[in-house]
Amino acid sequence: MKFRKNTNYNVRKIHRYLGVFMGVQFFFWSLGGLYFSWNNMDDVHGETLLKQEKKYVSAIDFSQIQQGMDSLKKITSIDSVHSVKLVEPFQKPFAQLRFFENGHLKSQLISLETGSLRPDFSGQECLEIAEQQLKKPIPIVKAKFLDKHSTGMHHEYREKPLPAFAFTLGHPSKTTIYVSTESGEITSVRNNNWRRFDFLWMLHTMDYQSRDHITNWVLRVFSILGILTIISGFSLFYITSSAVKKRRKKTS
Repeated sequence: MKFRKNTNYNVRKIHRYLGVFMGVQFFFWSLGGLYFSWNNMDDVHGETLLKQEKKYVSAIDFSQIQQGMDSLKKITSIDSVHSVKLVEPFQKPFAQLRFFENGHLKSQLISLETGSLRPDFSGQECLEIAEQQLKKPIPIVKAKFLDKHSTGMHHEYREKPLPAFAFTLGHPSKTTIYVSTESGEITSVRNNNWRRFDFLWMLHTMDYQSRDHITNWVLRVFSILGILTIISGFSLFYITSSAVKKRRKKTS
């Protein structure tokens, strides 16, 4: 790209090349923005196929939780407690204890009735949990077990509790329900709408490694170039404006 002493020519040249270079990304940003703003987020999150029930535990015996923690300490080392959450798989009250063991976050269910430790849920139990949460019966056409090393940075179940079972529904949306074997909870629901959303979100944030982090240098550089493209456009409008040219002639 050659420059001349003519300011008008140089600004046109800069704006032209910036426009070509940034045009594709501007298109992806605009396309993503349209898709995000015109979408039903409940459908993206897969909530339209599931029951939206609020469950409450009538009474809590904290001594049972402490008893369960004491039992857990005998078989594993607890660095610190992350959180305690009340859940009710199969209508039975449990405390979901999340704790750190050697720097790794783990989960354990403790019965609020007996204080005993609940073993991991089997595949059949996870299947029943998924079926119970559906608003209406939908056949499950595929089941897959995901161990602790089976998902990568681009997997639709990334950064979620493992191990888990993935149940794919025989539904036009190609919905997959993920159930954690540790907690017995539905931890994610993924459908084609979410997958399109996720792909466009990756293009929007320009994070091509993990898709979710907006503090990356590619986005920063393109944001700066985008501002320069806009500034060059305003500059070009100013120096080619007939009103500005007339004003200059009057003052010269």
